[in-house]
Amino acid sequence: MPSRNPSVNVPVERWIGHLDMDAFFAAVEQLDHPEYRGLPVIVGGLGPRGVVSTASYEARPYGVHSSLPTAVARRLCPEGIYVMPRFHRYREISEHVRTILKRFCPTIETISLDEAFFDLSERGPSFEAIHQTAKTIKRDVQAETKLTCSVGLAPNRFLSKLGSEMDKPNGFKVIDPDQIREILDPLPVAQIWGVGKVTAKRLTSLGLLRVRDLRLAPADLLVRELGASGRRLQQLAMGIDETPLSGEVDSKSISRETTYAFDVDDLEEMELEVCRLVQQVAQSLRAENLICRVVRVKVRYPNFKTITRQTQLDTGTDAPEVIESLALDLLRNRVPLNEGGIRLLGVGLGGIVESIARQLPLFPDWL
Repeated sequence: MPSRNPSVNVPVERWIGHLDMDAFFAAVEQLDHPEYRGLPVIVGGLGPRGVVSTASYEARPYGVHSSLPTAVARRLCPEGIYVMPRFHRYREISEHVRTILKRFCPTIETISLDEAFFDLSERGPSFEAIHQTAKTIKRDVQAETKLTCSVGLAPNRFLSKLGSEMDKPNGFKVIDPDQIREILDPLPVAQIWGVGKVTAKRLTSLGLLRVRDLRLAPADLLVRELGASGRRLQQLAMGIDETPLSGEVDSKSISRETTYAFDVDDLEEMELEVCRLVQQVAQSLRAENLICRVVRVKVRYPNFKTITRQTQLDTGTDAPEVIESLALDLLRNRVPLNEGGIRLLGVGLGGIVESIARQLPLFPDWL
């Protein structure tokens, strides 16, 4: 329960919740395979250049986390259980969670298979009723899916996601207006969504190490150094985020394709083309301040048969090296290359959202 009742101290007209399924892919594998429970489970590409999509909480003390090369994970956790993703099963449970949310909320925004925002503002002015509704959603998800989730509840999108990250796994965190500075001020600036490595380095060079520093910095300095995004970052440092939920989205995608003049059967040539296409799609992501969670590879054979294979991360990224590793793993391990070569090769990105939705844990797994 929150430390104070915001309906008494500070009038709040907007309450946004964020639901995050705990270690989703790995948890589903443990649900469907009881013999995996209590053991380190790592879901991701299993090839030589595979990448971890999700690691169970039992695997994290070994230093295994999402985006880690699977080969490194095997060295850190040789006794782990390594499995390929089963996206059809994850989508099935994700749809069930979405159905539960729709029982209570007119507006939800699905970020990925394991993550969604929901708007409880229309549940009425009573904070107690809103709080209880959020607790009921959490309870129903666990009861009906047999999986745990973490929920954050706050006056805006940014703070609600921060809340769910602060109390994981199986947590429930309310951030009311009176707590915003107390919670935000001590955090490193890198915990503000939209602050990547380059921006964090720039802020640090200006002596802005903590969110409090960013909040108190001269606005003209931030605009001069960071452009329009400087003003946006300072608003987030103040706990201000008026971004509306965009409803059922996640339809946007970015893709690039190459059609060969002659059928190609050389794997090395295909790999080089995948790397070139990855640079193009990653550049498009960054140009629009976006991140992706889904990476796809598309192949068309000489007989015009076309297939698409995809994989998903539990953390959004715009890093070319991560996208490239996933795309190459798909090409090498999940695309049949014994059908007389290929005539078309493509790389696509899905699960695309603004970079403010980037999942940046308060306590990263690799620390």
